[in-house]
Amino acid sequence: MNEGTKFFRFPIIALLLVSLILPYVRQDGAAYAKKSDKPLYLNPEVPIEQRVKDLLQRMTLEEKVGQMTQIDVTRLMGTNEWDRGPLNPEWMKKIFEENHVGSILSGGGAAPVPNNPEEWAKLTNDIQKYAMEHSRLHIPIIYGVDAVHGHNNVLGATIFPHNIGLANAWDPELVEKLSASTAKSVRATGIHWNFAPVADIGRDIRWGRFYETFGEDPYLASKLSAAAVKGLQGKKLSDQESVAATGKHFVGYSQPLNGQDRSPADLSLRTLREIFYPSFQAQIESGVKTIMINSGSINGIPVHASKYLLTDVLRKEMGFKGVVVSDWEDMMKLHTVHKVAPSYKDAIRMSINAGVDMSMVPHDADNFTKNLIELVKEGKISIKRINQAVSRILTLKFELGLFENPYVDPKKAAEIINDSDRQLALQAARETMTLLKNEGNVLPLKKDVKSILVTGPSADNVANQMGGWTIGWQGATNPNELPPAVTILEGIKGAVSNNTAVKYVPGVPDEKDEKDPSKVKAAIDEAVKAALQSDVVIAVVGEKPYAEGEGNTETAELPAAQRQLIQALNETGKDVILVLVAGRPLMITDLVESTPAVLMAYLPGTEGGKAVADVLFGDYNPSGKLASTWPKSIGQVPIFYNHKPGTKYEPLFPFGYGLSYTTYEYKNLQVTNIISKKGEAKVSVDVTNTGKVAGDEIVQLYVNQEYRSVLTPVKQLAGFKRIHLNPEETKTVTFNLPASQLAIIPGDIIGTERPVVESGTYKVMVGNLTKTFKIE
Repeated sequence: MNEGTKFFRFPIIALLLVSLILPYVRQDGAAYAKKSDKPLYLNPEVPIEQRVKDLLQRMTLEEKVGQMTQIDVTRLMGTNEWDRGPLNPEWMKKIFEENHVGSILSGGGAAPVPNNPEEWAKLTNDIQKYAMEHSRLHIPIIYGVDAVHGHNNVLGATIFPHNIGLANAWDPELVEKLSASTAKSVRATGIHWNFAPVADIGRDIRWGRFYETFGEDPYLASKLSAAAVKGLQGKKLSDQESVAATGKHFVGYSQPLNGQDRSPADLSLRTLREIFYPSFQAQIESGVKTIMINSGSINGIPVHASKYLLTDVLRKEMGFKGVVVSDWEDMMKLHTVHKVAPSYKDAIRMSINAGVDMSMVPHDADNFTKNLIELVKEGKISIKRINQAVSRILTLKFELGLFENPYVDPKKAAEIINDSDRQLALQAARETMTLLKNEGNVLPLKKDVKSILVTGPSADNVANQMGGWTIGWQGATNPNELPPAVTILEGIKGAVSNNTAVKYVPGVPDEKDEKDPSKVKAAIDEAVKAALQSDVVIAVVGEKPYAEGEGNTETAELPAAQRQLIQALNETGKDVILVLVAGRPLMITDLVESTPAVLMAYLPGTEGGKAVADVLFGDYNPSGKLASTWPKSIGQVPIFYNHKPGTKYEPLFPFGYGLSYTTYEYKNLQVTNIISKKGEAKVSVDVTNTGKVAGDEIVQLYVNQEYRSVLTPVKQLAGFKRIHLNPEETKTVTFNLPASQLAIIPGDIIGTERPVVESGTYKVMVGNLTKTFKIE
């Protein structure tokens, strides 16, 4: 053997071994490529991160920009941008082949004709098929919808109570079940992305989206919105019963200075961090996949243009890793409304660079994609930023399993959706019912009462019972497109004995005659006449459906005709039960004072009529507790229980309030005497049902720090548990209260310091009991 052979022998053997082993140990995906003729990104065995990387490097700039574009489905339908006609081949070609659009949404009311589950599934399948077959790389679309209380866009679907009602139930487990049901229905129609749940904090009843919130308390809203995320996304996102959830609207959207939707807010950084951040942080910790951005501005900066909020806070501080999507046309509005961008092109630059990954355009794909491509070529938006956004979008599509399962079975859609989970809807509606007044124990009514007058415009009105975001954006206003429902009148008729006479009189004229004094008087006179001939009067009044800015109010009052109706009925001397169907507390202080019983039903959905009747006649003991303060007058607004010292708090009904048909007694409050700043206090209390009927009690734990370096709320919710108690039954309820939950933001007025737990004495409040403990 010569020296040259000896020199090369071992390196050659080593190279041969490496060449044999390398395909199985390399982590860049090459091993998978050798096993399959498919492109790496189409191989489901490959880790998602590698699939995204492989696909991204194959894409042109135009294809990447298309993935960042979301278009409303009506842009693909009919002959104009609001036409619900058949899919238009010309528009399909323009949107998918020319603009490479990667996402479609159905805004409120953007349904196929006819509107039913099977047609929805056919529509999304047809769109998906066209998009994939006309995509060079066969990238599926992701389809989004606002299914905010059930699959509320689809006729035949069960409609659940809106969030503000669910907040009164204080039941995270229930919210998770409702969300899981919604996800199953949504996915059955070929939709993968739900623009829910709302994490906004409802602190101003003038705001038109108040009913979409889980109330005014950040702790309660955190628990409920996090439960909604878990229910929607399920155990695995690619399951055919799961959808991507959306935390919205980040952040500070719900307390604009003037109470109007999509208008400026002035909120200190300390208030943002203490009140508005926690619910979003809770959603992120629950794994929420997408975040939608506040359409308004905070302290002079539109949130869609705030790199501080969208990058420094959302990404770096809160740790969000998913997709950030704009709200409807909000990039354009930086130019047209907020006036911070001199052109649409500048608006796109500002928003993408701030941290928005996808634009809900939602109609003009040409203008958005053209401008974004130019911005990249001009170096005003880096290709690195584009790749970052597109990677997040593609990751979501892979996680949803869209590359493997892009279609659904239209024949199964109706079976899954129509009248699904009605019993769950009934449970939810029952738990939302909040009894505000019951003077002389007028309620529950006897089922064999001889005669009942049911009156008021919401007694037999499906649209009012559902509220906004139901079939249409502004509610189910088309009488030919009404979701399944048990109206309150039907519920009452179904609850009473066969010998009870139930008479219905509207009590107010038709909408077109509401301002005609003579017709208002005639309608009220008819109701009064019927009341005098009845033993009991049930008056069902409230709001008509609305959504977003259309629901803004300066008064939160009942319409004049309804107010006059209640006043006239109270003057008859009959027992009047007032049932309110509304998306917020209404200004009815004088009516509450003069009416024996008041029940708040909020917007109870499909089974609302039966739930109301169950409470009125004692088949269900009301347990709802207010998740929002009820003002005496609109002049008190905004008003909330967790105010700072020095503020008077004298509402009509306080946060956490709600009556029952039984009574509860709290005893033996115990709390750990001293804990460290890293420890937790154990709090326990005995709760006894001292009445004669079973019921659910919501045990609420509040905490107050007696002295601190900055102003903190006079009390803040720190825990709650919903328990069931039979008559004379006692349960010990225990809370574990970590000191970290009591952290405050110290320092001067700028509010930029890190949260700290301060030493000192803290007061615990449960029911009518108080006790103190120390943190050292």
